[in-house]
Amino acid sequence: MKLLRLKLIALLFLTVIAGCTKETDPSSYVADEYYVKYKVNSSTIYSGGSLTVIFTNDKNITTLTIPQREDWEVIVGPVSKSFEANMRVIANGNTHDKLKLYTAIEVSKNGSPFALKAINGSDIPRNEVQIIYVIDY
Repeated sequence: MKLLRLKLIALLFLTVIAGCTKETDPSSYVADEYYVKYKVNSSTIYSGGSLTVIFTNDKNITTLTIPQREDWEVIVGPVSKSFEANMRVIANGNTHDKLKLYTAIEVSKNGSPFALKAINGSDIPRNEVQIIYVIDY
């Protein structure tokens, strides 16, 4: 009986030790993937105007022209941690001080839902806005 108890203790000890000494293969590490969603919303009493949107993506800086008074968004990525999401929106032409600009940056990590990380909105009319967020989680 004493021999059986010693064998069980030894087996249990070996099982615990084997479970604790598992090595992690460095090549199996996968870096986190982030996706950035830029959003623009504008309102004005005037129709037909346009906005220039300048934003950073995973490779360079992109410049687009979008219509005023329409919701707009774009997703870029994958990008890495410490990526600086930067967007600038500029009104084209005279808006007669009636343009309201709202911008947001949302981030998704490893396929999770997008989370709001930065917002720059105001009911005070303006012709330009810039928003920046650095991925740090």
